[in-house]
Amino acid sequence: MSYRDVCRRDLTSVYRSRTGTAVSAILALSTVVAVGLFALAADVAALAGVGGLLTVGALLALVFLGNPKQIAGVVVGFTALAVALTLALSDPARGVRPSMSFAVVTIGSALSFLLPLVGLVGSYAALVGERETGSVRFLLGLPNSRDDAFLGKYLSRAAVVVVPLVVCLALTGVIVAATFEDGSFLGMVGLTAVSIPYALLFVGIGLTASAYADNSNRAVAAVIAAFAVLRAGWPAFQFVLLQGVENPFPRPEWYFWIGRLNPINAYVKLTTLFANVEHGHPLVTTPYEPLASAATGYPFAAVVLLGWTALAPVAGVLYFRGRDLL
Repeated sequence: MSYRDVCRRDLTSVYRSRTGTAVSAILALSTVVAVGLFALAADVAALAGVGGLLTVGALLALVFLGNPKQIAGVVVGFTALAVALTLALSDPARGVRPSMSFAVVTIGSALSFLLPLVGLVGSYAALVGERETGSVRFLLGLPNSRDDAFLGKYLSRAAVVVVPLVVCLALTGVIVAATFEDGSFLGMVGLTAVSIPYALLFVGIGLTASAYADNSNRAVAAVIAAFAVLRAGWPAFQFVLLQGVENPFPRPEWYFWIGRLNPINAYVKLTTLFANVEHGHPLVTTPYEPLASAATGYPFAAVVLLGWTALAPVAGVLYFRGRDLL
């Protein structure tokens, strides 16, 4: 038994337990919302109503369906219906269409909140669930090593999150390219490219929390804490440090160095790489020129995001090697 066997077995288990289809559903329904926010607009109110009804209908269907294939079919069907309705209600001939930069800022902002939740939900139970059911004895049975078990789990949970993400962004890219001013499918491909390591980062954090926790409740607490620290605690810490500064405007250079070490800020910054966002992204503080040019540049953001993405699973597997599991 190798990490490939662990990955294959875990993928089957994930889709039987609805975790995989739930992740796919969240990403697909977010596409419904995304395309509803964008394209449209011959009649935005009508589109919002249709999108809301589709979302509620899809969620109700997911509650009552028990077969993963039926759930997957509902997700695909509602997503295709949303795309079709979006195209039908859009009005490219009206002369004024939303810009490509608006699409990138909107999608990037939504994914900066959504992908951490999806990645953590899709991975937090991967290892601790084996301990609670007692199947960890089979998972770690010879010749399977702990490294094989961790790597197999990581690959399967990464596939559960990344595959639907790529599919949903491809659908969104078609809408953007067809209905937006200077819309570019290649631009959306670039957004997808930076979103993949961002999603993998939170899969790694969730799997590390699963290796650390003794039960599911503790694993949930750990991933919630990780998300809260990165989403709210980090910027709060920056503002606390500013209290000792006599004149906080313009922001001192160290403020940007600390802030851009946050992987969420790094991801948001990278989403603007493929669109002409004139005044910077609204979710990250933009300095006055030429302050902190290195910390606020694209290369630094790429290094920070890739570094976190690599560090999260490595920290987890190192801890898992010496963990007392029985």
